[in-house]
Amino acid sequence: MNLVCGIRVPREKHFCRVIKNKGKWAVILFLLVIFITMFAVTGAVAAVCGGLLSSMFGMSTISMPFLVGGILSSTALLLIIGRFSALDILITLISILLLIPVLIAFIAVLIQGPVDQTDVLDSTHNLLTGAGLALTISLIGFMPTGLEVSVFSSVWMVDKINSSQYHPTLKESLFDFNLGYLFTTLLALMFMTIGAFTVYGTGLLLPENSTAFSNQLLSIFTTNLGRWTYPIIAIAAFGTIYGTLIAAWDAFARSFIRGVQVFKFDEIKDCKEQEQLINRWYNVLLPIIGLGGFILFYRFKGGMIKILEAVTIIVFLVAPIIAYLNLRVIRSEEIPETHRVSKSMLLLAYAGLILMVLFSIYYLTTI
Repeated sequence: MNLVCGIRVPREKHFCRVIKNKGKWAVILFLLVIFITMFAVTGAVAAVCGGLLSSMFGMSTISMPFLVGGILSSTALLLIIGRFSALDILITLISILLLIPVLIAFIAVLIQGPVDQTDVLDSTHNLLTGAGLALTISLIGFMPTGLEVSVFSSVWMVDKINSSQYHPTLKESLFDFNLGYLFTTLLALMFMTIGAFTVYGTGLLLPENSTAFSNQLLSIFTTNLGRWTYPIIAIAAFGTIYGTLIAAWDAFARSFIRGVQVFKFDEIKDCKEQEQLINRWYNVLLPIIGLGGFILFYRFKGGMIKILEAVTIIVFLVAPIIAYLNLRVIRSEEIPETHRVSKSMLLLAYAGLILMVLFSIYYLTTI
């Protein structure tokens, strides 16, 4: 379903600049989708970060709102001061450090085997009804990542060009996108396998509170794999979640601002005046998103799992909108013939869009 992510926009333009030519309705729709998800995603991911940090360093005496607020404040400061270069370095560093502990934990669970030897496929018929359907939608919504990554990728690519003054070729841009997507997919599969082998069949219910959730999750892993895996699992989990927080938070702010930019200005120029305005908007919007996420967390701090479930379901339900806008971009006359996807890939993308729409309708009519 994520095949429609592979948009190929001209290197000097990002997604938002291209969809503006389809009409202001497309930009408004895009901004609405980002607005719906940005607070919930930021709040939910920050809550998990706080819970893991509390569990890893025994910080139970520190209140969770204070801990989550500290994570959000320090991350916002880091992004505002460091800008894109800081984001690029952090994500690269986290990705490199993350792969080793996740791979070790993945191999360990394969050697150990699943806790419950029952064939998981025997229960798959429950995945299309009730709570099973909600789980399926949640899983698809964020595995391996949300469909908004196609927009984020184009915005990051343009900002990277502006920051480094290096214009990559189409081949280099596609390689960068595909490598990142493949890395995310592999991580998702490994984490899903670790969870399925250690949690499935135990009969344990994960608590709603973020600290208790993290404690029990890490306890399940170490009980089944051995105490020696605790630092490995803890580092892998925190690295994944914190990397998600940094990337998603920055991407929401950048993408929303770029959408407002193309909506506000009739002509988009890479001039000093517009860039200064974008920087000021970024400095304002980034803390606003963080504050909105914190308020959401504080309001529902006792129901973190419900927040996570709601976020992933929302991401799945808005995915067809992003997919549709992607297809409009792909077929735009602004895309050179050499940059367009093949007819077979376009048909596959339409098939993915139809499946997403039908699955969304099915979910909405059965809840």
